[in-house]
Amino acid sequence: MPVARWLVVLVASCANADRGTCANPIEAGDLVITEVFAEDRERADASWFELYNTTSHPLDLAGLTLVHDSHSHAMRVWSIAPGQYLAVGSESPPYIDYTYGAELGPFGTSGTLTLACGSTEIDTATYDAIKPGHSRELSSAGIPDALFNDDTANWCEGDNSEFAAGGFGTPGQNNDCVPIAIGRCSNGIAERDATVPQPGDLVITEVMANPTKASSALGEWFEVKALNSVDLNGLGLDRIGDTVARDAITSPECIHVAAGSYVVFSQTQDATRDGGLPSGYVLGTFSGTLVSGDAGGSGDASIMIGSTVIDAITWSQSTSGHTLQLDPGVTDPLSNDQPANFCDGVTMYGSGDFGTPGAANAACSDHPPAGTCNDGAGSRAIVKPPAGAITITEVMPNPSGDETLREWFEIANTGATAFDLNELGLDRDDDLRPADIIHDSHCKSLAAGGYALFARSATNNGGLPTVDATFGFTMVNASGNTEVLDGPTVLARAMWSTTSNGVARQLGGTTFCAATTPYGDGDLGTPRAANHPCP
Repeated sequence: MPVARWLVVLVASCANADRGTCANPIEAGDLVITEVFAEDRERADASWFELYNTTSHPLDLAGLTLVHDSHSHAMRVWSIAPGQYLAVGSESPPYIDYTYGAELGPFGTSGTLTLACGSTEIDTATYDAIKPGHSRELSSAGIPDALFNDDTANWCEGDNSEFAAGGFGTPGQNNDCVPIAIGRCSNGIAERDATVPQPGDLVITEVMANPTKASSALGEWFEVKALNSVDLNGLGLDRIGDTVARDAITSPECIHVAAGSYVVFSQTQDATRDGGLPSGYVLGTFSGTLVSGDAGGSGDASIMIGSTVIDAITWSQSTSGHTLQLDPGVTDPLSNDQPANFCDGVTMYGSGDFGTPGAANAACSDHPPAGTCNDGAGSRAIVKPPAGAITITEVMPNPSGDETLREWFEIANTGATAFDLNELGLDRDDDLRPADIIHDSHCKSLAAGGYALFARSATNNGGLPTVDATFGFTMVNASGNTEVLDGPTVLARAMWSTTSNGVARQLGGTTFCAATTPYGDGDLGTPRAANHPCP
């Protein structure tokens, strides 16, 4: 979930402004909203926010109106000492100083808070997309005042202090977070540039979508293996294509992971409620659930930097109490797009569910040896395409919408016999990435005259038909190319100089031309089907 966006506006008041029902004068800026806890992870109505007295004298708050969206509450007799914080909340646990009950309504993850004396506005704060279980704090790097809290760069997510089980923030106390510039992190001594993950650096290798030893609201998790050394700062954890803002890893400290290591992202960092995940491996949390509908049904997860998808995984079903594990022989961001490369976890962990969080997966027993694939009757040798049997027949380098999800190209088997797509490489010959290899335990046979479709994503891709394999390189709108490889041997290549947005280039006869047939969400092309002749 991304960092919440804040707008804090302080309205000046004249000396003779209307004081309304406030017992004693309070000037604009005398009180500053310094922290908001908008939603508990388990109860949406357990919210609170914090005020700070910027003056050198006590303030009588009797009659001060607290406003949340269309709800309001007039404060009872109460005072706040100079330079002190006051936590006001919907309930009265020990960390709350003043209770307004249900009068301000549930906060949710977005809304507006206002302090007012009659018609005089003392302070207003608009919050949006706050992460459940975490407060939004004004930076501890400066003294709270009207100008300091106007700057959105001075706000940060409360991650360091747990004031209650599963709740992070500092109600009624000095805040303890300091924002770090985007792309930077602290190594404990000084700030440095973060090593930002790129596609191919991190691979999702395991997912627990259907726990039995913890609730589905606390026991779901997924595991990522680092193929290269990176920092996780700024990494977003998200469902694919949903409308909920992603959870972001916002720690100011550099969260560095070395190549070859494993990390776990879960719904909570409370080891007593997460099913017994190993200590030290949970480096980020996400809200919501990974599945749609029934616990054992379909689901998905993705990791992102900004709008760039680093890796994503989807599944149609899972076994109760068992993870879905990627076979360790095919640990790459292309292979985990193929459901056949996963199997159930069989090693018990924590409270009794099965999986290997934070550790290498066991080999899938039905995964065939290298150079072979499973055709349903057993393992057989992969059938390589003969020379000249592959033709790239259509390319979409410039789709409308998100190109990182919607780019694709199509090949045809123009030979006389069937061959397998297994172990073929998909690449662009002028980038620095290694080719994406099609790893699948099942034989992916392409009949003579048949078409295969390769895309950036198997889902949320603009309405493509079934995708045979995914790739991670960018196709490039102008002066681009794509190719199919068998090891270092180029089997087919297509090149283009210009493209039109939302229009594929398709081979019709001996030349390429603009596609004219709508597909999916409305772009033009004939993915995985015969092309129309070019004029």
